[in-house]
Amino acid sequence: MKTTMISSAIFLLYGVAGGISSCEVGNMAPIANTATLPAKLSDYGIFPDGTVDQLAPGFHKYDLATQLFTDYAEKRRLFHLPLGAQFSFDPSGNPVFPDSSVLVKTFFYYKDKRNPAAGKQLIETRLLVKLEGQWNVGTYKWNDTQTDALLLESGTDETVSWVNERGVRKTLRYHIPSREECTSCHRSGRSITPIGPKARNLNIPLAGQPDHPNQLLHFRQAGLVTLQPGDLLTPLPDWQDLSVPLDQRARAYLDVNCAHCHSSVGFAESTRLYLGYELPLSSTRIHTRRDHILHRIQSANSNIRMPRLGTTVPDSAGVALIKAYIQSL
Repeated sequence: MKTTMISSAIFLLYGVAGGISSCEVGNMAPIANTATLPAKLSDYGIFPDGTVDQLAPGFHKYDLATQLFTDYAEKRRLFHLPLGAQFSFDPSGNPVFPDSSVLVKTFFYYKDKRNPAAGKQLIETRLLVKLEGQWNVGTYKWNDTQTDALLLESGTDETVSWVNERGVRKTLRYHIPSREECTSCHRSGRSITPIGPKARNLNIPLAGQPDHPNQLLHFRQAGLVTLQPGDLLTPLPDWQDLSVPLDQRARAYLDVNCAHCHSSVGFAESTRLYLGYELPLSSTRIHTRRDHILHRIQSANSNIRMPRLGTTVPDSAGVALIKAYIQSL
């Protein structure tokens, strides 16, 4: 295997100092990285002050219309492009990033969600780094002093405790995935691909900006993305927005949480249960698998519950949504 060392030199160059049940997946071998990632997250220079609150030049925050559930963790998403480069979308609305692009997702918990200023507990930062046409996956676990994160070779568990928005103390064993687990969800055929930043999921008002400009149009104005007329698709509904019809919210939830595996090129291709939002309902097989879906998403048994990766507890709100949807069919 060809090995390429990725280091902070990339950024200097461009101006920026759980097992799987055999009944659920096909016989897909893990996809190996083609590059060796640095041992420390700080080697990338993403967070110059040692926290995730300040970003190095060239890193851009983005938000999604509907977000993945990961044991109630908060997420901060960033992307970085080579100097002067832009990303675009293919005809299906999937993002196309140039070589030397980096996608960054940090998972954390507010110590008290009612008061974010009380601080946060950083858990992990996941990277997708594209070199020579190949996305490389890295998971970095934050140290106890919250000053840096170290690259993991295998998955591990971390006890997390926080006070939620209702003032209730919650504790769980959060699972940080291995590289192989990450590639299971991020695979498309024999390639690794980003999951979240699709055109439909990025086409939303930009939070925290005066007048809330459209996020994609804001990125275009900043010279970060090339847009075609068809890229401004109807946004993926926010599954938590009760003003949106039930079926649209449920399909959006299934798209973000399940469809990356449950697709014709995903890890669960062999199930023939495809859950992409853009698919006609008749082609998803939801009707014929409704009891199976309900059983799997609400099970307390981690060997049965879906999604199999990225969660250790059921999403109570998500389960209620999908249950109401399934029962409406």
